Amino acid sequence: MAGKIAGPSRGGRGRAEVNADPNVIPFIDIMLVLLIIFMIAAPISTVDIKVAMPDSKIQPSKRPPRPTWISIQDNNGQVRVYVMNDEVSLADLGEKTYKAVQDNTPTIAADDFQVRDQRIYIRADAETPYRNVVRVMNRLQDKGFTKIGLVAEDRRR
Repeated sequence: MAGKIAGPSRGGRGRAEVNADPNVIPFIDIMLVLLIIFMIAAPISTVDIKVAMPDSKIQPSKRPPRPTWISIQDNNGQVRVYVMNDEVSLADLGEKTYKAVQDNTPTIAADDFQVRDQRIYIRADAETPYRNVVRVMNRLQDKGFTKIGLVAEDRRR
């Protein structure tokens, strides 16, 4: 604890009031000394001996493809379906999704199996009946897409 020198005293004559604030000056002094020590020691830890390291035989990992999103809105019973940002009809959903996956993953565009193996994310408005989501999932399954993920909003924030 530190004593308070300035200011009016409530106690008797010559008594200093007790102050509960921590004295941080010794802490700052120690941190500055440690900083200087580490600044001096850092260049010493570098190695001057050259070593020929072997080449890596590991291929870099491929960047994952951009996800394909399907959004569903329900406006007073009128269902609107979007593939990425483009509105599509429910009948053309499979073809437009297939084209969107090919556009998002140009490296696998020639392989039909790899295109259909990509995950499709579906998100829907809270007011949308679940039957509309199931219809969209059925259209995607008819086209051969089996990896479908449903996206929900995280309300824990």
